[in-house]
Amino acid sequence: MSEVFRHEDYVSDGPVIAIVPAEHHGRMRAHSHEFYEIVYVVDGFTLHSSGGAINLLVAGDLFFVRPGEEHSYINAYQTKLYNLIFDAGELGSLTDDLALLPGLADMLGNPPPDGDADTRDEPHSIRLLHVPMHERRNIESALREIEGERENRRTGWECALRVRLAAFLLRYARMYADQWDRRTISADDYYGYVYKILAYVDTHYSEPVTMNDLSRVTGLSPDYMTRKFKSALHMTPSEYVRKFRIARAMELLCTTDLSVAAVAEKTGFSDVSLFSRVFKQAVGLPPASYRKNAAE
Repeated sequence: MSEVFRHEDYVSDGPVIAIVPAEHHGRMRAHSHEFYEIVYVVDGFTLHSSGGAINLLVAGDLFFVRPGEEHSYINAYQTKLYNLIFDAGELGSLTDDLALLPGLADMLGNPPPDGDADTRDEPHSIRLLHVPMHERRNIESALREIEGERENRRTGWECALRVRLAAFLLRYARMYADQWDRRTISADDYYGYVYKILAYVDTHYSEPVTMNDLSRVTGLSPDYMTRKFKSALHMTPSEYVRKFRIARAMELLCTTDLSVAAVAEKTGFSDVSLFSRVFKQAVGLPPASYRKNAAE
């Protein structure tokens, strides 16, 4: 049975709203919470398992976990996070209004019955936001301000926590609307250069993906494209493709009965030996051993 974290583990008084900084290296075992959690990846990268899906998270990613949902971090590499934890009751009468906004219906509203929600219809999980470069400083500042209210406890800090939480959720809803409205993608910002690569890899990872392919998608030269991508995600496009394929392979090994060779083929590896070697290097176990451990 996985560990369950309670708000008393982090909040001793006042509103159930707090920032919990964290660093993960290697693997963090599966766990759940009694509270809502919004996670912002400050630096590093990690594979994240939740709801049967495994996604690659990198610096600038923002996502949420509902109460009772089990999740874990796998193969984390110097991953620094801000965890915003809260009880929806702290929002009071604003809860229903916020739940009507883009992206917040799934977070604050009633979850769909099991099997009714397909989060693979869009590139990446629909909960996952890739925060544009120009917005990252604002996100980190907003989270630090929430942290500061609890630490400094100035007059009205309890009220300030609730106001800042509502403001942050509103910011999430607006970014969600921007990300999933393809009309907002600009050729000159994070979405124009990096998001197009993420979306292309998400739909073509099972095929050969070359730098020329990504260059064509972005309209940039391979060298310039690589520099732009690396400055945003701290890895090259080739590294991202490899890690993304490993994430999908882990998901298939956990959720299907496909042979290791079939998983290798479906995730874009040219032969099973190469796949097994790359998988073990990334995860620490051969594919078959990983599947066995995951089933135990």
